[in-house]
Amino acid sequence: MNSLVEALGTSTAGAPGWPAVWVLDDDAGVRAALARLLRATALRVETFGSAGELLEALRVQRPQCLVLDLALPEVTGLELQHLLLARGEPIPIVFVSGSGSIAGSVEAMKEGAVDFLVKPVDSDALLGAVMRGLALEERWREARERQAEASRLVGKLTPREREVLVQVAQGKSNKRIAGELGTSEKTIKVHRGRLMHKLGARSVVDLVHLTERVGMIAE
Repeated sequence: MNSLVEALGTSTAGAPGWPAVWVLDDDAGVRAALARLLRATALRVETFGSAGELLEALRVQRPQCLVLDLALPEVTGLELQHLLLARGEPIPIVFVSGSGSIAGSVEAMKEGAVDFLVKPVDSDALLGAVMRGLALEERWREARERQAEASRLVGKLTPREREVLVQVAQGKSNKRIAGELGTSEKTIKVHRGRLMHKLGARSVVDLVHLTERVGMIAE
């Protein structure tokens, strides 16, 4: 943990391009304390006093990690977590709670929370949880980029080539694919060669991974 903080340094705290962490807590004192701690590790920090403020901000930007109070006056932290998931906006969340509710912590973790910490929050525990959240967001970002690239490549294919792609990714032979699509094996070989070239694939394994990324799951 200390090595991570040292690597980040403090000279560029809050600088554009550094990871953004949002803190949502209805207690102004807690917000200020958490913000000071996180900014000391070169993170960009924004604070919010209500779920409404945070949701409004999400319309134009998003953080790499969210430090979220469990007990909010408008909606609970768990309800906000569910809302973000339902909107397709997964954000790594570190929950903090003054009550230490076991039931709440279990539900939060089941829904994918990075950690559940009890107030007063230990600084090392919080920083460690936020770092894990940032690492998780980086993996999600890379996965989104791979998915977008896979979708772009598949978009180059003709409808027939897409049909052949799905069949090949299922491990079917050219002969079987030809029979199921009502064409010749030679034609399937041509389609297969063309789609492999367009997708930049070197093997069937590459095709399987690509179809998984774009959700081309066939029965």
